[in-house]
Amino acid sequence: MRKLLVGLLCLMMAAGSLSACGNGKRGSDSPEQGKVSEAGSEEETKEEGQDSETEEESTGAEDQTDEQETQEQETTEAEENPEENEGDLSEDLTMTVLKDQAGTIDYTSLEELNPEPGSRIAVVIKNKKSAYWSVVKEGMDAAVKDLNEKMGYKGSDKITLSFDGPTDEADVDSQINIIDAVLAENPSVLCLAAIDMESCTAQLETASDNSIPVVILDSGVESELVDAVCATDNYAAGAEAARRLAESIEGKGQIAVLSHVETSETSMKRIAGFTEELQKNYTEIEIVNVSYENEDSSLSEMAEAVLKLYPDLKGYFCTNGEAAEAVLSVTADSDKDIAVVGFDAGKAQQTAVKEGEEVGMIVQNPYGMGYATVIAGVRADPDQYLGNDKFINTGYQWIDSTNLELEQYANYLYE
Repeated sequence: MRKLLVGLLCLMMAAGSLSACGNGKRGSDSPEQGKVSEAGSEEETKEEGQDSETEEESTGAEDQTDEQETQEQETTEAEENPEENEGDLSEDLTMTVLKDQAGTIDYTSLEELNPEPGSRIAVVIKNKKSAYWSVVKEGMDAAVKDLNEKMGYKGSDKITLSFDGPTDEADVDSQINIIDAVLAENPSVLCLAAIDMESCTAQLETASDNSIPVVILDSGVESELVDAVCATDNYAAGAEAARRLAESIEGKGQIAVLSHVETSETSMKRIAGFTEELQKNYTEIEIVNVSYENEDSSLSEMAEAVLKLYPDLKGYFCTNGEAAEAVLSVTADSDKDIAVVGFDAGKAQQTAVKEGEEVGMIVQNPYGMGYATVIAGVRADPDQYLGNDKFINTGYQWIDSTNLELEQYANYLYE
């Protein structure tokens, strides 16, 4: 019996061992188990990859956010500190404006130009005592210097510039005599700012007969004999002055205009732009007087008479620097609060704007005008004609107390 029990026990133990071994073998060889294990491994790998991508995306997003924050901070700092972020613009805004606005040609470029050795550029302006014209000459001298350096001209081969004009902007006869004398010397080109737009027809014909190209600067003339006009868009500038003055007197009241010579194209266009802008958009403003520079009365005398005649006068528009200085001198001695908008940017007007005595100034680009006029003159050489825009727009700026002392406008100001 004992032997039988022992035998049964052994048989049971052997069966259990076989079962255990069978289970272990199936576990290692089962296709289903393999798939589950591989799938699990793949999912784990996939999850790890997704985690890695998520971390990379998160890092990239953080980097992009940091970059945006840096750019926003730099923009804010640039807006808060414009003087520190102007770079080359502060040095060359007059030329940048000239390049962008002049026309279809780049009048800051010398690339196409090959002027003849010994070329002579003759310039006749309105008033050689004016600070404005001194800055025009600076631009012209710079262009001549650049041309000589580009061509390597020295000694008698150098391009030269003569610069002349009357001492009184109303002296038409003196200017005509100067033009005659200049043309007798047979210059390579005549650059002319005419006091009277209809006064020099005979001189333009003489220049044409002798193959001397004419480039007008600042003030145009009515003639087909002119190759190009290099100037401010005076009509647009006059309209801008109207808007600025209207804003300063809240769109209503009496105003007056004091202008330089009536026969000057600049005077005509500035007043036309000014008056038409007011008539179109500011019907509650009345222009009660327009006075022009003449030989009978000084600008100051005319301004004094207007203030007495119109005690309710609210504003004054002055079409050039001399007119603005005259009005400012009169208003300073009166007890009236007159809003003054001027033209040009001499020292007296700069001081008046700074001290709140003048609303602001429409400022031309005399340096750029001078530079572009010389370049246009060389391009007009009949022996190697390159052509010019008929109107070369040199641009203008509005300057008031908010931007008067910003560095980028410094080249528009003069003493």
